[in-house]
Amino acid sequence: MSNPTPLLVLGLGNVLLRDDGVGAAAVALLLDRYQPPCNVRVLDGGTLGLSLLPYLEEAETVILVDAIKADAAPGALVRLDGADVAPAVATRLSPHQIGVSD
Repeated sequence: MSNPTPLLVLGLGNVLLRDDGVGAAAVALLLDRYQPPCNVRVLDGGTLGLSLLPYLEEAETVILVDAIKADAAPGALVRLDGADVAPAVATRLSPHQIGVSD
């Protein structure tokens, strides 16, 4: 890594699909209200998929902000760590979509 990023906060999703755009909306709100420290990069990844790999490769720690289907009320905050991530992102909305597990 030539220039590692200690922490990357990456918002994901498609704002055209409304609730799927929660990641993009969250990072926009975060950047509007706060100035991230110099060791934190906040990025709207939208639907860029594999184009985001360079950002992920240079990050030491990543927080993904995205909408998921969960057994919780709509809009509920769901935190997934470690082994809980893979099962939650295993299914995709459509066969042509590249997901987190890919």
